[in-house]
Amino acid sequence: MKAYSFNITVASDSLDTDEVTSFVSASLEEHLPEEALVLVKSDGVKQYSEQGWKVARQRKFGIDVKQAGDAHKATQAKTELHVSSETADAILPGV
Repeated sequence: MKAYSFNITVASDSLDTDEVTSFVSASLEEHLPEEALVLVKSDGVKQYSEQGWKVARQRKFGIDVKQAGDAHKATQAKTELHVSSETADAILPGV
């Protein structure tokens, strides 16, 4: 006898884990040979922060922020440091 393990991740705002567990178990029992034993259990719920969800979404589902449309857009342009030669010293070489 061999045991096969599968990892399923479902992302949703709300989900009844008992209902999903029952559905997956019933579906497997229906489609597998009679002698197959099935164990389906929930490993719990992981709550992500906004940034954590963006990282997990990319790694687990392959959806980056650009594809999802929630990429951070900078509101300020980059600025350069300008120091007049009178105030420049050894800390800012070449100025």
